Amino acid sequence: MSGAATAARTNRECVAGPMRGPRPHRINGQGSAMAEVAAQAAARIGLEDVDVPRLGMAAMRFINAIEQGQHEILWSAASATMRDGMPKESFLGQLEQRHRELGRGTARRWVAVRVDQPAQRTRWQIGTYAVLEFSVKFGSIGLPHREVVTLRREEEGVWRLAGYAVKVA
Repeated sequence: MSGAATAARTNRECVAGPMRGPRPHRINGQGSAMAEVAAQAAARIGLEDVDVPRLGMAAMRFINAIEQGQHEILWSAASATMRDGMPKESFLGQLEQRHRELGRGTARRWVAVRVDQPAQRTRWQIGTYAVLEFSVKFGSIGLPHREVVTLRREEEGVWRLAGYAVKVA
């Protein structure tokens, strides 16, 4: 394998996470559970399996809707995970407060993307998530921030809003 191919493969694995899973084998009658784990690992979706520019455009549509105050539209476009995880009033209130405090962003640059299936946690439903990070400036003096948009892959391959956060860089 050439040096460039090795570097590309290594970069893809770092960004998308390892794509390998445990090999199925039978221990004390637990072969079916191991086979299920292996099947889930084989079905993982990685960065190379998605249309990355399309993910970026989807994230930018969500950010533009936030900045234009179209919060009701965002609620209807949000993933079931997000709608089930918080009341609509909280979601709308948080977006309105963010928009009021920070205003519109300037000099926004897409800096990172990660696609993964996180281990089962209490906060996240099992599924495939894309986390897109942007560098952006807010306020009259242009303070640098990190804007993070999380999308969840749902029925028929549709990516829906699952999270949004802004942090001072």
